Amino acid sequence: MTTGFGEGFDERQPVVLLLDTSASMGRPDERPRIDELNEALAAWFDGVRRHGRLRSRVEVCLITFDSHVRVYAPREQTLVPVESLPADQVFVPVDGMRPPRLAASGYTRMTVAVDAALALARERLHTLRAHRVQVLRPFLWVLTDGAPSDAEGRPLDAEVLRDTARVLRQGERDREWVFQAVGVHGADLDLLRVLAPKGAHLLDSLGFGQILDLLFYSSDRFGAEQDVDAVHAQVAELTARRARMADLERGYQ
Repeated sequence: MTTGFGEGFDERQPVVLLLDTSASMGRPDERPRIDELNEALAAWFDGVRRHGRLRSRVEVCLITFDSHVRVYAPREQTLVPVESLPADQVFVPVDGMRPPRLAASGYTRMTVAVDAALALARERLHTLRAHRVQVLRPFLWVLTDGAPSDAEGRPLDAEVLRDTARVLRQGERDREWVFQAVGVHGADLDLLRVLAPKGAHLLDSLGFGQILDLLFYSSDRFGAEQDVDAVHAQVAELTARRARMADLERGYQ
C-alpha cells in the first residue's frame, strides 16, 4: 500500500485519530468498551466506501495510547511504536484503512500521544505543501474514557496539561491543525477542557460508530478557511444536535 502523492486526490484532508486503549476501556466486564470500539472501527471503515467525498479527500493516521503510544503501520497492518515511522508512512487514504484489533491495558499516556500526533500532523502538512499538493488543516481527535496519566499511572493535574495546551493552541492559531477531544463513559471533561477549551465534548449518549461519523463529517466539512474558533463553534453545534437526536431516539424506544 502506498501513501505517496500519485493517488489522484484533488486535495487532502489529514485526520489523526488518537484512541484510548488503557485498562479502563476493558470495562465493564459484560460489555467492554474496547469491544464496542473495535466493532465500530471495523464497520465504519468498511462502510466508508459508500462516501465518495471522504474517499477522494481524507487520509487518516491512527494512534493508540495506553502505557505505550503506537501508530498504525498501513503496510504491515499492525501497530508499531509511534517513533518508528515518519509521517509519510502512517497516513493512508480513508478507504484503505484496515483497523487492527485493539486490546485494553495499562495507563493513559494521553499527552505523550498528543505530542507525537502533533509532530506527525505538522510533518505531513508541510510535506504535502512542499510537493504542491492542496491540503487542508489536519484535524486531530482524541477519544478517551479517562484522564491523562504519567508513566507510573498517576493522574496529571491541570497545570501539567497547560504546557501541552499552549502548544495546541498556538498550532491552531498558526493554522497547522484543529484539535478536538471527545470523552465517553466517565472521561474527565474538566481536564479535557484544559487541553481543548473550545474543543472538548462529552458524548455519553452516542455509540462509537456515531462518534466516528461525527468526527469524520466534521473534519471534512468544517474549517477549510474559517478561524479556528469558528470551527470549534460549528463542531460544538453539530455535536450538541446529534447528542439531542440520540437522546430523543432513546426516549422513543
